[in-house]
Amino acid sequence: MEENKNTQIDSFLKNHLQEIPLDRPSKDFTANIMASIAKEKSISIAYTPLISKKVWILIAACIVAVFFIPFQKEGSSILEKIPLDFSFIEKIPQFNISGLFDGLTMSSSTFYGLLLFSVMVIAQVFYLKGYFQRRFTGIL
Repeated sequence: MEENKNTQIDSFLKNHLQEIPLDRPSKDFTANIMASIAKEKSISIAYTPLISKKVWILIAACIVAVFFIPFQKEGSSILEKIPLDFSFIEKIPQFNISGLFDGLTMSSSTFYGLLLFSVMVIAQVFYLKGYFQRRFTGIL
C-alpha cells in the first residue's frame, strides 16, 4: 500500500516537473553580477579602533599612578605595601622548576637567529598593519 502511494507521488511529480519550463538568466546576468561586486568593493569602511589612543594613554597613566607613584611621605608605593609571598609554589612538586633550565645552552648563532627572526616578525606586523590600513581606506 505504501509503495503504491510512493509510486503515484513519484509519477505525479515527474509529470509536473517536466511541464515546468527552465528559467534562463538574462543576457546581462554576468555583467549585472560583476557590477554589483564592483560596487561592494568600492565601498570602503574606515578602520576605527575599539579603544582610542587617548584612552590607552589614560589607562597607562592610571597604571603608573596606582603602582609606581608614592602616595605618602614615606616614599613607598602600593606595590611595596602589598605582601607578596609565592614561596608556596616551590612546595608543589609539579611547579618546582628551579633547575629546569640550568643545563640549557644556546649557541651565539642560534641566539642571533632568534633575535633576527623576532625583529622580522615585528617588522612584518607593522608593515602588514599599514598595508591593510591603506587597503581599507582605498589608498593603494
